[in-house]
Amino acid sequence: MGTSTSSKGANNRSPLVPPWAAVDGAGPGPTPEENRFKSFRTRLGKYVASGDGKQLRKALGNYARSSTGGATVGPRRFGAMAQTGAGLFGTLNQLRTNSPNAPVNLAALAGRPTREVIDALVDALVPENGDADRIRAALNEALSSCLQGVQVFDFASITDEVLVNLMVAYTALCIFQAIVMDSDKAFTKGATPEAVERAEQDLMQLVEVITDKYMQPLLQNQVGNLTTDQMQAVQLAAIKEVWKEWEDFEP
Repeated sequence: MGTSTSSKGANNRSPLVPPWAAVDGAGPGPTPEENRFKSFRTRLGKYVASGDGKQLRKALGNYARSSTGGATVGPRRFGAMAQTGAGLFGTLNQLRTNSPNAPVNLAALAGRPTREVIDALVDALVPENGDADRIRAALNEALSSCLQGVQVFDFASITDEVLVNLMVAYTALCIFQAIVMDSDKAFTKGATPEAVERAEQDLMQLVEVITDKYMQPLLQNQVGNLTTDQMQAVQLAAIKEVWKEWEDFEP
């Protein structure tokens, strides 16, 4: 992870849905609330400083309701990320079934070191837009985590279970990175580097648990039959449910 102080992310004048993320054609969304990040960043800073989980829940509630425009608008911010996630799913699904439509340059990587295959997948899938850096980081971390311990890559080893875990991990990382990138200076409130790292880890764990909660039912027993468009919709549907739950957190 380690991204918490590297960027200030969006500001109060930024559109809720930037142009490259509005893949549904619905535009930038309504005019954002004035000072929409203030409560979120204040609460998040208190959480980082104290480790108080109540402050984290309040921060996430403010993030969902105000900073990102609520469950109707907020998940649309992840349009480009979900599009790339669907591309990852589609590519791996084709390669593991020897589909004639599978990218030839990637199919030739079977039997190569896993790190080499991950790099090739990431390079092939990362789009040229404002989310490129966070998409690259999420792809790298999700693939590295789900393929940990696999030294030589075999596309046939990508089981339904691996695909499910990979898509959940990627989606969770996209959510986590968005929160961190929008946090401004909140993660500088930790008394020590260890406190900051612990706060990041706890946040990531919470995001993983809630993403898994909503994505697993949408993927189980059917992941191999989904189209790329359906996988894109699954990611956004799960994120919307996450936002709905967070909106109910105490202000």
